[in-house]
Amino acid sequence: MLKRRNFLSLAAAAPAVAAVPALAQPARPACLPGWSAIPSRPASKIEVVYKTKHGQPNGLALASNPGQMWVLDQGAEHWITLTNIKDGSTVREFQADVVGPSGLVQDANSMWITSTHNSIIVHCDLNGKTIAKYVTPGAGRIYEREDDPPPRKSPLKPAWPDMPRGIGPAQTGNVGNNTGKGLPPGQLPLNAEEGSGGTGAHAILVDGDYLIYACPPARAIFTINKKTWKVKDSWPVPGNRTHGMSWGKTHATIWSSDSNLNAFFLHDAKTGVIKERVQLPDDSPVIHCAKLVGDQMYFCDDMGWMCRFKI
Repeated sequence: MLKRRNFLSLAAAAPAVAAVPALAQPARPACLPGWSAIPSRPASKIEVVYKTKHGQPNGLALASNPGQMWVLDQGAEHWITLTNIKDGSTVREFQADVVGPSGLVQDANSMWITSTHNSIIVHCDLNGKTIAKYVTPGAGRIYEREDDPPPRKSPLKPAWPDMPRGIGPAQTGNVGNNTGKGLPPGQLPLNAEEGSGGTGAHAILVDGDYLIYACPPARAIFTINKKTWKVKDSWPVPGNRTHGMSWGKTHATIWSSDSNLNAFFLHDAKTGVIKERVQLPDDSPVIHCAKLVGDQMYFCDDMGWMCRFKI
């Protein structure tokens, strides 16, 4: 783990949110019935521990070597960097054939990546060479509800202010009820020949013959067979921006997160039932990916920062 003296020097260069006190949070609206009844506790102190190699981190995956983690960047060049968890130093990196990616997982000697902004799931080797591409069940436009929380924006300044931002070629302005056509919410031009557009999956895990991925347009987590590409199960999630996921301390549980609700949710891995909510404070970094390492939940804010707290 990061030594105290090194953390202090990094924190001096980071925004003041580097150490955020755990605060009690008010109840928040959400679409999942019974969400407010889920046992909840505040997150412990959040640390901003170091900059990521590239400026828009959006996915994390544990590597086969202990102490190492893959960091996926959603910037236009789509770098995937193998890093040392303790300090973020680079082991090696490569680029993949994806568009605005949001999640990845190592699967033996290969990797699965959610190419979010073209609604594809990419299977590639550990050097980025594409093996196969698949459709994403549940993909589409992230629809909006009247009781949705407002979208959260990061309180952090970009870690690399001189680095261009953006995800490269992709639909723009195509979010929620904004069709990107300069029309009122939900409206398309009268000559429109296609409807929803939208995006695909975010976080992804692997469990033997199955992939488990979060799909914000469906407000659900899907389990799909890697060989038949048939959906085995899907679970509803509380909010409209489910993002990073991680196995719990065993494969009996799964942590999911929601960037707008600013919280982590502990699911039973077999049923999807939510057992617990961990609420981050209002001024915390925005959750864009997550991975449990020991008892520390690591997550990235897409301003280029790696964060963590004891969960």
